[in-house]
Amino acid sequence: MKKIITVKVTEPSVALAAEIVYGHRPAWGTLSYRPLKLNFMRPREGGNFPLIVWLCGGAFTEVDRGVWIPELAWFAKRGYAVAGVDYSTAYRSRFPEAAEDVKLAIRFLKAHAAEYGIDGGRIALMGESAGGYLSALCGLTGKDRAFDKGGYEDFTSEVQAAIPWYPPVRMAKMNTSLEKSSLPHDIANYADLSALIPSAAPPFLILHGSGDDLVPLSQGELLYDSLQKAGLEADMIVLEGASHGDTAFIQEEVKQIILEFLEAKLRGN
Repeated sequence: MKKIITVKVTEPSVALAAEIVYGHRPAWGTLSYRPLKLNFMRPREGGNFPLIVWLCGGAFTEVDRGVWIPELAWFAKRGYAVAGVDYSTAYRSRFPEAAEDVKLAIRFLKAHAAEYGIDGGRIALMGESAGGYLSALCGLTGKDRAFDKGGYEDFTSEVQAAIPWYPPVRMAKMNTSLEKSSLPHDIANYADLSALIPSAAPPFLILHGSGDDLVPLSQGELLYDSLQKAGLEADMIVLEGASHGDTAFIQEEVKQIILEFLEAKLRGN
């Protein structure tokens, strides 16, 4: 059968570049280096796209910058660039090296904004679980240059929005299976985000499930309440019954909420 159809183009094609090295960390003592990498995705045509810097979870002990790419392509189809970023894990580093890595990635992307077709002045940090903690931490400390190490210091690591999903906030006080597990002891010494609220911060959208027994809802609420108390802009979406890393977080309804937030904060729509 031969059939001729007319196709209406309603969304862009998306390109993915993997294994981009944005920095290095010492390895095997100080005798070698391990690369820090990111995966980068954006619409094939056009440029000056707002950017989502994505940080996956993994209990601070593992990270896979590419595992969420299939879900994040939804945002690239809607006109956003997305960078999935490596960061140092707790078994191989100490606080605040993971945050330093994330901030280096932000500065690297700003330095290469013209090459990658992104707008370095329209960046959102988004991450889940451990990545949610780091997206909140780096969002809150955007004006603090103490974590800006490793290169591209002519650029700042400030961002225009932060979207942490089910973030641990005060890890030493969670009293859950996460705290009682065999995680590196340094985890409990990670900074209490509620004690780091600055006088100015980007808008926050916090997502958390009411059924989360790994990082309880009270952790996300603590961050939300701290931001509200400081007079900073924050919204919180509670997914009724959702557990940690629940499939509910990647449903169309939730993605639309995130997209509306991004459109308002990065595009002014």
